[in-house]
Amino acid sequence: MNPFKKIIRRFKDWRIGRLPSRIFLQTTVIPALAAAGRQRMLFVGTRSYNRPSYVQCMASGISVWSIDLDPAAAAYGAPAGHFTGSICDIDKLADGSAFDVVVYNGVLGWGVNTPVDAIASLDAIRKVTTSSALMFIGWNPGKTDGAEVAALRAQLRRASLGVIPEEIEFPPTGGAQRYPHRYELFTFSDVP
Repeated sequence: MNPFKKIIRRFKDWRIGRLPSRIFLQTTVIPALAAAGRQRMLFVGTRSYNRPSYVQCMASGISVWSIDLDPAAAAYGAPAGHFTGSICDIDKLADGSAFDVVVYNGVLGWGVNTPVDAIASLDAIRKVTTSSALMFIGWNPGKTDGAEVAALRAQLRRASLGVIPEEIEFPPTGGAQRYPHRYELFTFSDVP
């Protein structure tokens, strides 16, 4: 990548890291997860703007791993470990792991683009999570038609956690966020 493109990428990442939805993740979601005793997080997708979330996790006692399809993203991987590959292969890449929370943010419409892909990723995730795991899904209405989210909703059960509502939406800010950003909190439907 040429130096000019690197500067532009850094600036974009800096802007994304300062979005209200990202600040909410760091200042509200991660502390609530820690207060609920969550200890092992899988963060799906990683870039430099995720580093503050990793720092917050470590400060809160949550060990965090990341996965990204792009080999270059490994430079921004989580401190406990990073997997390079498709989220649909996480069961092979992290075999034997037992994550109790998955942050699946900014993946739908940005790589997982069909309901079939969404379900395939969920099937793989189920194999590396505890039975009481939480799945925190972040997506952009308008970037995707929502069919992927509907497929996931059919397989999951709504959850709430302290100050974290079942769902919350942040309006577009322009520039770094042209679409609304919605978070939805779930647990697996087979959990009583």
